[in-house]
Amino acid sequence: MAPSIAPRRTFLLLAASLVAVLAACTNTTSGGTASGSTPDSVTESATPANPRDLADVCISPVVVQTDWYPQAEHGGIYELLGNDYTVDAQRGATTGSLTFRGTDTGVDLEIRAGGPFIESPVVTEMFLDGGIMFGYVGTDVALSRYNEAPTLAVFNALTVNPQVILWNKAKHPKSTTIADIAGEVAAVSVFGDRPYMRFLVSKGVVPVDKVDTNYKGSLMLATDDVAHQGFVTSEPFRYTNLESGAIDTAYQLIHDAGWTSYPQNLAINKLRLDALRSCLARLVPMMQQAQIDFVSSPSRTIATLLDVVQQLDTTWSQSAELANYAVATMRQLGIVGNGNTPTFGDFESPRLDDFIARAIPILREQGLTVPDVTASDIATNEFLNPGITLP
Repeated sequence: MAPSIAPRRTFLLLAASLVAVLAACTNTTSGGTASGSTPDSVTESATPANPRDLADVCISPVVVQTDWYPQAEHGGIYELLGNDYTVDAQRGATTGSLTFRGTDTGVDLEIRAGGPFIESPVVTEMFLDGGIMFGYVGTDVALSRYNEAPTLAVFNALTVNPQVILWNKAKHPKSTTIADIAGEVAAVSVFGDRPYMRFLVSKGVVPVDKVDTNYKGSLMLATDDVAHQGFVTSEPFRYTNLESGAIDTAYQLIHDAGWTSYPQNLAINKLRLDALRSCLARLVPMMQQAQIDFVSSPSRTIATLLDVVQQLDTTWSQSAELANYAVATMRQLGIVGNGNTPTFGDFESPRLDDFIARAIPILREQGLTVPDVTASDIATNEFLNPGITLP
């Protein structure tokens, strides 16, 4: 580790029992402890704070549990990772100084890969492991898990969901929407019972008999004339660069078809809100700016992402070309953007309210217990700096 500007604090993991964690998280007294645990908050000094010093308000390391392997969509978090990072390939964890615009903030940052590195969904991990401060939690996931594991989103890293339904453009040149292509192919392939697909079926966009829930994750258009799920930041590039020959794809964003969930929110265990409030007030604006800095000048962070992927040594692959394509696409399509307000990373009304009203019946139809919640139950703009905007 690089020398720090203040002593770093080590945060011991809370017990892996959900009941124990919930009990510990409800203790919001400054400096208080639950039995057998370390303090869940840091008392802020009466001395005026350096806005780039987190040591007096945040536990170290600040742990972020991502939803997948390292990729460009996580760039804003990796932007905050100092050059002194180390990679634990067994745990899928990358740890280094939490550095904001070249300044060491006095605490460490630990970024944990998702996918096969975790045994349960991100939300579950957040409640089983009290060391996790942030998890990537989409709005639809927050709603579906709110009854047993309530989370609160404090910053949206991606304004628009990069998920798409895509198809072979050469074979279907007149199709421009999911509704168009659903009328031309034998199947629309997705992984499992996706809420957005239920929504598209309910709106008559995709006939129910065209839904194939057995998507295996392969580049299916090379062998089958279907439409399938994917990410606009990945699959179109991969198809263009197929060794067997380029395939030009067309697609429609799930967002543009009406499923307007905020896809990649940085969320906390809601039961820890009071304990984390001082840290969030200083850290969340850094996260806003770091995401902007990444998409504006991504070279250093892309190099970090590629190095981490290489050190993890899994079947997951990335390249500089793919990462740069992803960043350019996110900027071009407004996937990273200000949305309808000048504040970067905020949760907008009526968008969030409308989505909640749209999503809850779908989730209940899936057999999930979802209480009647409002936008303020699952997201807040409290910690954002309203003056931070993407040029």
